[in-house]
Amino acid sequence: MSSRKTSQQTISISAKLKGRIEEYVTINHENYPNDKRFRSVSSFYSSVMEKTLDCFDKGKTLDDFDRFVDGEVKDFFEKISFNALIPYYEDAILPNKYTNPAFEKIPLFFLTLRRLYMSIMDPHSIKTIHELMSRLRNYLLSNKLTKEIRLDIFTGGSATDLTGIFEYVGIYKNLNFEICKYQAAIFGLLGVKITECLYSEKDLYCRFDLRATDLFFRKELAKKEVIKLVQHNVSYFVNYNEIVNDLDNYIFSKMADDKNIILIFNSEEEREDWINVIKKDLSKFAEEEDFPLKLLKFFEKIHWVDIEDDTIFQIRLKPKMKYQDEINFLLDTLSEYSSITESNGKYYLKKKE
Repeated sequence: MSSRKTSQQTISISAKLKGRIEEYVTINHENYPNDKRFRSVSSFYSSVMEKTLDCFDKGKTLDDFDRFVDGEVKDFFEKISFNALIPYYEDAILPNKYTNPAFEKIPLFFLTLRRLYMSIMDPHSIKTIHELMSRLRNYLLSNKLTKEIRLDIFTGGSATDLTGIFEYVGIYKNLNFEICKYQAAIFGLLGVKITECLYSEKDLYCRFDLRATDLFFRKELAKKEVIKLVQHNVSYFVNYNEIVNDLDNYIFSKMADDKNIILIFNSEEEREDWINVIKKDLSKFAEEEDFPLKLLKFFEKIHWVDIEDDTIFQIRLKPKMKYQDEINFLLDTLSEYSSITESNGKYYLKKKE
């Protein structure tokens, strides 16, 4: 198609649409003075029509315009994401299923996300809330992880009396759980409380009943209150009612964070089998001088000892009489590879002569 203007085309548009176009061209000409597309309204019309027909030639329809992913949202998420093999990540994220997406762990992500959303949305304008959801919907549908996403908003007796229903349908079981868990956290970040939650793993369907709190209408971030609301929302996914009905490793991983819980083997045979597996791998992969410390770290992982540095540790197994058998096993095992001395409740590892 020739870029040279050889004819004119007269069209009729509403005064409102004409005003929107002129304003858009003026603003973009100021921001991008060297862009020929915004040199005039005529140049803008010509560029838009040419690009539109190119889209039609590639099989697009007018309905596809509603599904275009806007540059601002796409650029934001592309900076914090990457292309990955879905089958691999579907399995890789399983160990983190009940990890809490806490604000304190990833504050930059949450704060940047909040700034983006608040730049698009005015909490007092339902129209802009729908605009934000529409833009997010287009992006999420394009990333091949989302089947459907929807937000219905209901107004009450005042401008700040807002409730809503959020629905999400995913495609992959494990990724779907993570997406819904983080979406619950994001609603809390924005000041929106989940009052009811329905999650179907079989149907990959999630529904939140929502209520806007006063935090939703504040411009400043009330950090402590927001963190509390995020925790409330995420608790619908991360709670012991769910964990105890899932795989054993989830409850054990939670308990592993509590140093007051120790792991005791059911029998001497089981204990010997485990230590032999550890020894075998250490012999194969660890440097010889690191062997005693790596063995000591195994006992630290099962909460039998506290390591102060590479050569000093204290035994956590108390009372001593109750765990005498375990203490003897610990010291005998370490003594195979190190010389051990004790002073004031502290044990010292030394290299064997």
